Amino acid sequence: MANRLPKDDNNVSVQITPRSVALARTVDATISASTEITLNASTTYLRVYAYDKDVYMKWGTADVTAANFDEVIPANQICDFYVPIESGSTLYTAVNFIERSATAGLVVIEK
Repeated sequence: MANRLPKDDNNVSVQITPRSVALARTVDATISASTEITLNASTTYLRVYAYDKDVYMKWGTADVTAANFDEVIPANQICDFYVPIESGSTLYTAVNFIERSATAGLVVIEK
């Protein structure tokens, strides 16, 4: 059977979740304002859970809004992200989240 794992930028198959323990965890039950998470220096991967409502996500330190988001995590879904390169070979060191509508919650696991 063919390998059906996702591929990284070098076309190498990767596991869906890296085989490592969590470096950091964030839980925010009510993200009514842009919530910035400063990433652990070793973080290369995020697993993001949105519960109850959709959540907007933006890489970097700028606040996220409904007009400038990079990703949307659908309500009651899990999305996985490799931390992208901000410049040169340096990965982003922060990410921002905000609810799309009231009562959204968020869990972020850094690996």
